[in-house]
This record gives sequence, structure tokens and C-alpha cells, in this order.
Amino acid sequence: MARLDELRAERDRLLHSMEFAYAMGHSRTLGKDPRLEWVVDRVDELRREIAVLTAAEKS
Repeated sequence: MARLDELRAERDRLLHSMEFAYAMGHSRTLGKDPRLEWVVDRVDELRREIAVLTAAEKS
């Protein structure tokens, strides 16, 4: 459970960061900014890992 909480906290921190906001806005208006792709990739990775752990927890 602690690992799941850590992942959710990191995901939430990144989702509310200026880097993520800028990356999402930039990708919709000017295209992807390679300098900020790391934050988008990390959020996607966190979402996948959270989904796996949540599914395992329900089993």
C-alpha cells in the first residue's frame, strides 16, 4: 500500500507542476517540446504502474 501511495503522490505532484502544464499546452499548440517530454512520459509510466498495483490490490 505504501508504494501505491508514493506513486500517487508523485503523479499528483507532476500533474500539478508547471512543467506538465507547459508540456501539455505546448503539445496542443506548437507541437511536442523534447525538453519536457520526460514529464509526460513519467506521468504515463506512473499511471500504468498505479493501474497494475490497483488491479492487484483488488484481487
